[in-house]
Amino acid sequence: MDDLTGANSSTMVVSTMASLSGYRYPFPPFPAGWYCLGFGNELAVGQIISRVFMAEEVVLFRTQSGEFVISDAHCPHLGGHLGKGGTIEGETIRCPFHGFCFNTQGECTKTGYDTKTPPKAILRTWPAREVNGLLMVYYHPYGEAPSWDVPVHDENNWTSMAREKFEIGSHPQETSENSVDFGHFPIVHGYTDTEVLANLHVDGTYLNGKYVLHREADVFLQSGTTIRAEFEVHVWGLGYSWVDVFVEKFNLRTRVFVLATPIDGEKITIHSGASVCTDVKPGDIHWALGLIPSQWAYKLITKATLKGYCDDLAADFDIWENKIYIDPPALAKGDGPIAAYRKYCRQFYPHLEEWKSGRQLATG
Repeated sequence: MDDLTGANSSTMVVSTMASLSGYRYPFPPFPAGWYCLGFGNELAVGQIISRVFMAEEVVLFRTQSGEFVISDAHCPHLGGHLGKGGTIEGETIRCPFHGFCFNTQGECTKTGYDTKTPPKAILRTWPAREVNGLLMVYYHPYGEAPSWDVPVHDENNWTSMAREKFEIGSHPQETSENSVDFGHFPIVHGYTDTEVLANLHVDGTYLNGKYVLHREADVFLQSGTTIRAEFEVHVWGLGYSWVDVFVEKFNLRTRVFVLATPIDGEKITIHSGASVCTDVKPGDIHWALGLIPSQWAYKLITKATLKGYCDDLAADFDIWENKIYIDPPALAKGDGPIAAYRKYCRQFYPHLEEWKSGRQLATG
C-alpha cells in the first residue's frame, strides 16, 4: 500500500480538536498505530464496504484476485463516493459517478470515456494488511510509513476465531489500560488474588505482562467452579492486543483479541475475537463435550470463551463511557503498573505538542 503522504496534516489535527468540545482526554484522539477495520470474512471478493476511520470516510474493498485494499472513500476526480454504487472491475475500483477506475496503488487506470487519465487523479490508499482474519490499517498523523508490523499467529492447532463487535464512547488508550489495572479486577469483574508472574516488559512498541487471577464462575456446565487462570497480555500499540489465557483446571488454552479503533474522536469500535487451542480433547474439559463430534465441541468451547470474555468486556462499558481521565492519577498499592503503561503510550503521539497548541486555539 502507498504511504499516507500528506494525510492528517496539522490543520486536520487542529480542526478535529476544535469540533470535540466535550473531549475528555489530555492526549490526541487518534494515536499512531495499526487498527482493525473488520474481519476478513466480512469482505467478499468484489465487495466494497464503507467505514469512518480517524474521522475520515474510507472504503475497504477486495479485488478479483482477493487482495484487500483500503482507500479514501471519495474519487479524486469529482468527489463521487466509491462506497455508494462503486464496483470492482478486476484489480480496480470503479467510481459510480464518471466511471474512473483506480488500481490497488491508487493510480487512475482509465476514465469513463476512454480519454487520457489526468495525472492528478490519484486515490489515496492506506497501508493495510490482512492478518489472521483481521483487516488491519496503519495510521500516522503525519502520513509516515509503518515503523513496525503486526505479528502473524500460527493458527495450527487453534480453532477458527469467534467474533464480536461493539461501539462505545471511549479511547483506545483507556481500553488497553484495563489490562494492567489490577485494582478494578475484583471490583468490576469479581476476580481475586492477583499474582504477578512476569512484570510489565516494554520493548519498543511491544508491551507484555503475565499474571494469575482467581474467580468462582459457572464454567462448561459446572456451577460454582473456582478457576485459576493465567493471563499473558500482548500489546502492539493501542489498536492491536491479545491475551493468552491458560485455565489449569481444564488444561485449556485460549487466545482473546481486543482491538479498539477510533471512529470520529468520540467513539471507538471494539473488535473482539476468541480462539481455542485444540491440544486438549473436549471430553477432558467436560464429559458431555466428548459425546459430540469434536469440531462441534470446539466450536461450542470457542463461542463460550468469547461470550465469557465479552461479558467481562461489557462490564467496563458504562465506566469507560462516563469516566474522565485523571492525569496524574492518585495511585495506590494494588493498582498495577499503570504509570509504566502510560509512559509506554506516549510514543504513539508524535503530534502531541502540536495537538495541544491546536486545542488551546480551539478553546480560546
